[in-house]
Amino acid sequence: MPILGCTIPIKGRIKTKMSLEKATMNIDKVVSFKEAVKEKGQKEPIFSQGLYNWVMFILSLYTRVRENLKIDYESFVILQVVVSHSLYEINKSGTKTFAELEQQMTEIGKNKKAKNNKLTFASIADVLQLPRETVRRKVLNLGKKNILLNNTEDGIKLGTAYKTIYKEFVTETTLDLSILLKKWKKSGALEYLLEIKK
Repeated sequence: MPILGCTIPIKGRIKTKMSLEKATMNIDKVVSFKEAVKEKGQKEPIFSQGLYNWVMFILSLYTRVRENLKIDYESFVILQVVVSHSLYEINKSGTKTFAELEQQMTEIGKNKKAKNNKLTFASIADVLQLPRETVRRKVLNLGKKNILLNNTEDGIKLGTAYKTIYKEFVTETTLDLSILLKKWKKSGALEYLLEIKK
């Protein structure tokens, strides 16, 4: 099983352990923004505007996945599992700049002697809790576009077309995220979010 830098839910017979637990919520478990700010003697930030900005960010991301990458959102999330695995392996040798990361991402597909744990249809299906056949079909489709590479020896890796995605799509997403954070900072939502404790 590859190390993805995240916790994978423990699977029960059919559902994950988390989904088998009661999904009841009582008032003690709900974060009350009003009460939290009252304790700090602050004014409650305008939550609706911050939430609106977040929703618009998500809708923009979804639209760009469909229009620019020309893939469905489930395939995009599968791609993100492969990207997260690649980033986990790259970061073992230290953090990288945007340009250094671009070069490293390009080299992943060419590296035939990778010493890392390989990704498989099964491992991606486990992480996303998707049927293995769905993952297989979508990975093969991404392979036809050279976004992903897949073989039994090396597993599933980023393909040559990911270089274009990184250069264009990741850059645009980073700019969109920057705009979102600036809006949150202006409204006071960012500072408030950074102060929230579990």
